[in-house]
Amino acid sequence: MKDPLLSKQRLSQVLAPNQRQSVAINLLHKTLAFLSRHFADIDILVVTPCQSIAAIAKGYQAAVLLEEPAQGLNHAVSSAAQHCTHLGYDSMLILPADIITLNLAEFSQLVSAPRAAQSIVICASQDGGSNALISSPPDVITFSYGRNSANLHLESARQQGISCLQLSLPELAIDLDTATDLAQLSAGHIAQLTRSMTSPSLSKANLI
Repeated sequence: MKDPLLSKQRLSQVLAPNQRQSVAINLLHKTLAFLSRHFADIDILVVTPCQSIAAIAKGYQAAVLLEEPAQGLNHAVSSAAQHCTHLGYDSMLILPADIITLNLAEFSQLVSAPRAAQSIVICASQDGGSNALISSPPDVITFSYGRNSANLHLESARQQGISCLQLSLPELAIDLDTATDLAQLSAGHIAQLTRSMTSPSLSKANLI
């Protein structure tokens, strides 16, 4: 995850810089709280160049892989894959920290989906990105995050004869990137996401 000061630039026409920073931080808390509560047996790794994000991750007992700034998402994911492979993990789930609603049933379907020793399982975002990607082993494909990445990942896997499974998970497909995404939320939800974590009315409990 990048420095929150640099996050959510596509929301710059509708949110002030401090609001965009709060959105990024609150969504990270929400994601880590969800995983900690419902999937405590899954090891979490947060890749970031930002010490404040690293501190948040460690607060949820997540491991942290610090990287140099401005390396890009594909570099971050590739570094995570190398790290997980080195530690002996058979699979890696790549999950962005900006999914608006993490649905327990959908997420359970995702992590329990059958997969071969060499395979990918993918849930595309509404705009064709890769909102969740399980790679087995972690470095089984070259990552191509960006425009239309879901199809690029599937095509890369198929060309190499790697097993592919694409899941349709409606809520997992919705992330928060654009003003259009934001407009789909209630005023109360927007207020919660844009509120500073220093506010006494906002806590880990009501972010879960």
